[in-house]
Amino acid sequence: MNRRRPVVSSWSLRRRVVAIALFVCTATLLAGGAAMHRADQISDRNVLDARLVTLAHTVLAFAEHEIEEEGFTEGLGDAVRETESSLGTRYHYQIWSLDGRLLHQSHKAPPSGPMRPIAERGFGEAKVDGEDVRTYAEEARKAGMVIQIAERMRDREAAVGITTGYFLAFLAIPLLLIFVSTWWFLNRALHSVDGYASELRTRHALDLTELNATNPPAELKPMVDSINALFGRFRQALSVEREFTAIAAHEMRTPLAGLRAQAQLAATLAGSPQELSASLRGLMSGIDQASYLLDRLLDLARIDSLAVAGGHALRTVKLEKVYRNVMSELGPAAAEREVTLKARFEVDELMAVELGLHMLMHNLLVNAIRFTPTGGRIEVCSELNTQAILLTVDDSGPGIPAHRHAEAFQRFNRLGRVDTHGVGLGLSIVQAVAQAHHAVVRLLESPLGGLRAEVRFPAGLHICRAALRNVEVTGSSRY
Repeated sequence: MNRRRPVVSSWSLRRRVVAIALFVCTATLLAGGAAMHRADQISDRNVLDARLVTLAHTVLAFAEHEIEEEGFTEGLGDAVRETESSLGTRYHYQIWSLDGRLLHQSHKAPPSGPMRPIAERGFGEAKVDGEDVRTYAEEARKAGMVIQIAERMRDREAAVGITTGYFLAFLAIPLLLIFVSTWWFLNRALHSVDGYASELRTRHALDLTELNATNPPAELKPMVDSINALFGRFRQALSVEREFTAIAAHEMRTPLAGLRAQAQLAATLAGSPQELSASLRGLMSGIDQASYLLDRLLDLARIDSLAVAGGHALRTVKLEKVYRNVMSELGPAAAEREVTLKARFEVDELMAVELGLHMLMHNLLVNAIRFTPTGGRIEVCSELNTQAILLTVDDSGPGIPAHRHAEAFQRFNRLGRVDTHGVGLGLSIVQAVAQAHHAVVRLLESPLGGLRAEVRFPAGLHICRAALRNVEVTGSSRY
């Protein structure tokens, strides 16, 4: 049963950055605005309270004289009431004697009793005719009188509400400016990203030229540099692939032409059983050579898969086991040439890809057996030092001149040798396997007089230090 992959919705970097900027700026503005608004409310309350105090002093200044004229302080008359409040409907006041007699009051002040207990002084809240009021009480400078003045709370809050409305209206202006400016600057900043995307969309698949990065943002420069570096690696890989394909086609043409010639000879020109047998043997030799070339090309394809797999394919591999498997294939050739092989493994286990290690050792030993003269010697050794694990293959053959060591790793380069069995891929395969294991291959002079191939593995691939193991064989395929 096929399961559908969940649809992953794309997201916009531009919108996300704008959202983050708006969130931060809005939260900051609102927090600052709330603090300023609260401070403004406190300031307005203090101003209104100060106005109550001022009104109380003013009313007392005018009312004291009138009260004295009426003789009310001596208990001679009724309370004095203003015929019409000069303070309007927002404020009310009462003036009481300390013993609880009403001396003076505003036009619409409540006649039922004091707005607050006469003994209280200062600011307070009360209810007058069902309305909440802010009150202030103070004893007159001339003893014997207390003034109580009140302001309706809804009038106070209305004044504060007007201020709040103006404040919110002016707060919307910077929010709008922040949104517009953020969107504009972000579009400008991401213009280069849109340009790179457009250039990549319209580019041909084989166009691996670098992106035209004209003054990119500092945050995008590493990405642009990485893309250009990737294009560079693609160009190099494509160039190597094209060169490899051309050389492989050329190399395949030779054995195929030989096969055709031998087949044609066997079909038309072989006049005797001996000639027919010789043609068929040539045909078989050509087939072997083509098969060998195809095997080496397959090895290169496998090495590419090793490089892609990387550390995920690493396993514990025993060098002695790999060596014995390789020699089970190459033993007959060594026995035919009466070559003595000796193996000594100080380090027997590595973290490696077994197939890759097999190809590496196989190609090193193939070259050593092929170029070692009859009766010669080959030594395989592994050892551990403080910095690396060394795998060496020494032979007593003619070796390779030092100035041609670099050429020996080139694909299909036989260093001028005429060899019907080789195709010039052995050392390039060894180098590719070593690179997949982060190892280094060097060609040196051997103590046996021929060539030493040294593969230096990182010390981190070492698993354990095995007891010394020695294998020595002379002219035999049994190990």
